[in-house]
Amino acid sequence: MERQWAQRILASVMVLQAPVLAAQADISPYTSGADRMTAINPYAAFEGVGRVTDITRKTGGGLYRLDLAKPLPLTALKIKSKSGKVKILSTTLVTEKQERIPVKAFGNANLADTDQPLASEALASTVPIAMIEIQAEAMGGSAALELTAISSQEAPQLVLRDDLSCSKKFDAILKEKLDVVQVWAGRAESSTPDSWQEKYASKEFTKYVADFITTLKESKSSFASTEYTLTLLNFFTERHNVSRAGSAAEQGYKSMATETFEVFLTSLQTEQTCRVVTTESLIELTLDFQKKQESSKADSRARKMYEMMVGKLAKLIPVQYRKELATKNLSFRQADGEGYKYYKQFAASKPEGLLKGAYQEMSTNAYALAEQALMKEVKEFDNEKTYQLIVEFQAKYNDPANYPQETMMKYLVILSEHSNFLRNRANQ
Repeated sequence: MERQWAQRILASVMVLQAPVLAAQADISPYTSGADRMTAINPYAAFEGVGRVTDITRKTGGGLYRLDLAKPLPLTALKIKSKSGKVKILSTTLVTEKQERIPVKAFGNANLADTDQPLASEALASTVPIAMIEIQAEAMGGSAALELTAISSQEAPQLVLRDDLSCSKKFDAILKEKLDVVQVWAGRAESSTPDSWQEKYASKEFTKYVADFITTLKESKSSFASTEYTLTLLNFFTERHNVSRAGSAAEQGYKSMATETFEVFLTSLQTEQTCRVVTTESLIELTLDFQKKQESSKADSRARKMYEMMVGKLAKLIPVQYRKELATKNLSFRQADGEGYKYYKQFAASKPEGLLKGAYQEMSTNAYALAEQALMKEVKEFDNEKTYQLIVEFQAKYNDPANYPQETMMKYLVILSEHSNFLRNRANQ
């Protein structure tokens, strides 16, 4: 009887092994290693390599896009520094439908050329990936990256996109057109007012100004680099300020300054922007323009131009901050800290301070997030912790010079309504 059972078990094992043995039997001894793996394992990994060279040292880095020649689902990524030290700020997969999938393992990662490749989490994307975006910054000298994309279907072919988005190439195009603008501006400005010479030069100047603006605005995704854009804004404002009143140059430079700034604002708000836009960077830029505004004469054209720029940037700051908050999973303490930071800046600002309203709105948004977080976290507090928090925020409520009383009161209401009494009785 035992012998019969042993024979049955052996037969079952042979049946289970038969498909594998058959698959192996079909593989020629001359098959390559990669083909052999594919024959045995239909889910074998195929790798494709892309390289990013000349990574910028600019604070905040630059955005580099690697297109897949043929969109494919990806299972994983590997990234390695090929030279120098590199900080990877973020990496995003972009699908054919422009859906964006963040690669969590590649957020705020530091790499050196002596390090082993950094592997991503398992991606297991079922939709084809059309592009990989990498926000990277060189930490010191020149640096380059190597990205390996892995798919179970076929080897991805990665191509570094060489477009004009925030690139020196677009800078060069605009500079070439501006050179012509400057030639005719000089001729018009050096001519006797109302002379035939001035009229002709002014007409040509106006024509080339229009061409410059058309080039600047015609692409919705290609922008000049941040450095060159800021140079243009300051240059156009200065030329508008010193040009002869009522001349073609005065109006032309005003138009170029205004249109360049509007395009700059658009680029800051573009979803797939090539600019690294943070609340802090916007505040810094706004304060820089404000200094230029305040250093200009009270009745000057430059002061009015910078006032316009500062006003629009200030309105954009709270909008950007709300976007940042939405992407962060802040705890109660973290969100409360954010609210307090900007409340202090609001309270310290002069009544006429340009950013006073922005700081107040940012503080309100952060405190609202803190209130929501507290309502969730308080459920896990024991009575002692709840009491200590009540003591803390009662003291802050009694200090209206440094803390918003309305917000502190909301915290106290949430905390005072919480108790572990019933839970403690149930656990006894």
